[in-house]
This record gives sequence, structure tokens and C-alpha cells, in this order.
Amino acid sequence: MSRKSDAKKARRKKRQQGRDARWIPDQVMDSLFGDETEDGTAELEHAVETFNEWVTSRGWTFDTEFTGDGLASWYYGPSATEFDDERLEPVTRIWFKLVGDDDDFPNTVSAVLVGTGEDSGATYAVAPEVLLEHIGAIEAHRAGDAVPVLG
Repeated sequence: MSRKSDAKKARRKKRQQGRDARWIPDQVMDSLFGDETEDGTAELEHAVETFNEWVTSRGWTFDTEFTGDGLASWYYGPSATEFDDERLEPVTRIWFKLVGDDDDFPNTVSAVLVGTGEDSGATYAVAPEVLLEHIGAIEAHRAGDAVPVLG
């Protein structure tokens, strides 16, 4: 192949990687919803895609490492830091689950703030509207800051 062709392929791969960070891969959507088609599934899939588009447009990254088996997760890269204590969350993260419980999406979205852990009480389970209302405070939070109150 020519260098021009190689450069073109490299640019295309870079664009696809950027796009993939914003899109939920098909295999992940399949793991969230399963193979069965039920009433309301199309509306729920649309809600998931809309939520994903909204958070990724704000700079959140879809996290394939912590997503699967009815759980979808995103992290806010600008909040990332490192801790010696593994009990502290290294990045602000939001997620929801789709496993058939009453607290599944679209009823509930969860969040955990960077620098918090099991003892600090900074894990939220709120309605998506509450998350939307307070997303600025969640994104602005950095390790050591006062934990914002949601809701």
C-alpha cells in the first residue's frame, strides 16, 4: 500500500475510535437488553441512546470495562486522580442498570464522586431528572471538595 493510503486508514481509525468513545457498541446494547423483544424495549433503548448522547456531549466517556450484564457506566475524565487507598474512587462515575428491578433505568441513575469511598456516603441513586439538574456540581467536584447534595 502507498503511504497516502496508510495515512488515510490511520485518520479513519482515529475518527472511529473517537466515535466509539461516544457510542454504545451494539454488543453492549445486546447485553443490556438481551435477545428478547418485549413491549417498551424500543422506547427504553431510545432512552438509553438519548442519555448516552447527552452525557458524552458533556465530556463523559462510555466505559466498556465497567459495562455489561445489565449495567451501563460512564466516567468523567477531567475528574480522574490517583490514590494510594484503593477504597477511594479514582474518577467520577455515573451508571444505571437494566436488570428488571424497580430501581432500574429510566427510574434511577447512580453516581459516585472522585475521592469518595464506602464510608463517605457520596454514592447517589436518583431520578435521571435530578442528575440532569445537578450534573454541573457533579462534574465540578474534585477529590477533597465538599460533597454536593442532590435532590
